[in-house]
Amino acid sequence: MLGIKVAASTVWEILPTAGIAPSPQRTTTTWGTFIRSQADALLACDFFEAVTLTGTRLTCWR
Repeated sequence: MLGIKVAASTVWEILPTAGIAPSPQRTTTTWGTFIRSQADALLACDFFEAVTLTGTRLTCWR
């Protein structure tokens, strides 16, 4: 997003240093488990729709 290119080998070196296992070896969380663990925060959010001057509809939360 910032336009900075990073080689795959750099990422390969940084992840183990940060204690992050390679993707296939990470523990997996199902979508249902994730939603249940975040339910309190999701229910506490306020969702609303805003219409911009150009007519675009935006879904917002706070």
